[in-house]
Amino acid sequence: MIFLKKQLIGISKGFTLVEILIVLFLVGLLALPFTNMFIFGVQGSHDNSEHVLAYNLAREKVEEIRGLPFEMVKSDYENFREVFQDRPDFDEAYYKEESFENFFSDVFTDKALVDDKLKTSFTRLKLLYPKCYLKNLKTYPEDYRFFRRVVVVKKISESAMPSKLKKITVLVFEKDGKKIAELNTMVGEHK
Repeated sequence: MIFLKKQLIGISKGFTLVEILIVLFLVGLLALPFTNMFIFGVQGSHDNSEHVLAYNLAREKVEEIRGLPFEMVKSDYENFREVFQDRPDFDEAYYKEESFENFFSDVFTDKALVDDKLKTSFTRLKLLYPKCYLKNLKTYPEDYRFFRRVVVVKKISESAMPSKLKKITVLVFEKDGKKIAELNTMVGEHK
């Protein structure tokens, strides 16, 4: 009898498989909201890093433009529309500024240049870039692969006198064409 009592006491101290499964189910139920918060936090962090990269691209271009003489400050359409000349897939981009903005970018990565269309654009742009920005076109790290950047310049004139002020807008788009960053600044001609 004492032996039987010791065995019953030993059995009652352990957990059955059903009890373990119930506890795991309850812990999983309690952990579910925390995993959703974790996933939401990771996604938010990723979105923030994309915005930081996009605004860095925009700021970099603004600084590049501010270093140019006033008469050289022009839209990408004025400077680089020849990139799309005599290319059947890009006729509309060559003739219309709105379409140009949908296709053009001066952001390239080494891995992206395996695409023939991008490689052709890069090669043509590389020849024009030093004439417009007084420096060579560079490639970017892979983090920038899915960004496009376009510069739009508008002359500001308030009278019949020649404009001495230009508004520069740098637009950065993500891979699906959604504008992710826009940075505006003004440059003036000083004498």
